[in-house]
Amino acid sequence: MSTFHPFEIAVCGYSDSGKTTLVSRLIEHLAGRYRVGYVKHSGHDFEMDRDGKDTSQARDAGATRVFITNDEKTAMTTNEAVDFVQQRSAFDDCDFVIAEGWRHADIPKIVIVDEKRAILGDVEDGEKGPIVAFVGDAGKPEKELPQFGRDDIPAIADFVTGYFRAAESCPLYGLVLAGGRSTRMKQDKASLVYAGQTQLEAAYESLCAVTEATFVSARQEQWEGGRFDHLPQIHDLFLDCGPSGGILTALKAHPGVAWLVLACDLPYLNTETLENLIRTRNPLKIATAYTSANDGLPEPLCAIYEPRAYARLLHFVALGYTCPRKVLINSNVELLELKHERALDNVNHPEEYEAAVETLD
Repeated sequence: MSTFHPFEIAVCGYSDSGKTTLVSRLIEHLAGRYRVGYVKHSGHDFEMDRDGKDTSQARDAGATRVFITNDEKTAMTTNEAVDFVQQRSAFDDCDFVIAEGWRHADIPKIVIVDEKRAILGDVEDGEKGPIVAFVGDAGKPEKELPQFGRDDIPAIADFVTGYFRAAESCPLYGLVLAGGRSTRMKQDKASLVYAGQTQLEAAYESLCAVTEATFVSARQEQWEGGRFDHLPQIHDLFLDCGPSGGILTALKAHPGVAWLVLACDLPYLNTETLENLIRTRNPLKIATAYTSANDGLPEPLCAIYEPRAYARLLHFVALGYTCPRKVLINSNVELLELKHERALDNVNHPEEYEAAVETLD
């Protein structure tokens, strides 16, 4: 279990070894491409508010937590330690976290090595978490691990992002969302036929071609007579939550798996659109999605959801927001331009189905 974020790394060393300088330069190099979280461990008392200010007075009067915010930034102070849930939630929308210090936390570590390797010996003594690299100009340490010079910031940055991406080499499964009630179509959309094949079977086969395993998301006993029992199914556990319920159920059923989620009512979808989504997937975001050709907003039903999207989706559902598009709009996601404008046009009404049949048959 991670301390702050599924993707986290700590920079460790003695006081005055140059940790803050190294971390600051590293963040500056990465900040143009990534949302970087930073957390420092302090062995001393510290203050983040000035005496006499409104927020300081409110805190001194007994407020447990104090926020000050405007359109550009927000700050929070509290007089108590935060628990691990609050700790992780603080960085929920970051791509990764760089910690300064935290020598005794179970976090992968980059260790700053001094000329006599004294720092190396101190950090190795009874530490938690693996040492993954060294920084310093001393001779090669005993361990066969990467070592970088203090000024080799681009190489250190590439190592950090490469380390995270290697850690996120999780399988990619496919999920066809077919649990809707098709109220606007007035018949089961999964059973609609184009060119002699049902929408559901066509979507299933499309995902089978590009993922390691594919499932259909459906309600228990959705189809009479077991019409689609030949397709592997995951039955909704999160009821009355719309598409978010199906996505959450899949993420819960197979932890550690990323899901390429596809609505079953996309008759114009082509293989190139799916392959491009996979090729440009960014596993450091919670999701990779196309922007709509109609309104420029994220398309949630042809998107890849990473394992850590589970917590984000669940949080939104708990707050009453069951639309996955709202989750993507308000989250840190990788957005792609849709090359084929009609590729993600869905079919919701009988007249749209008739038009699609004429075009595709």
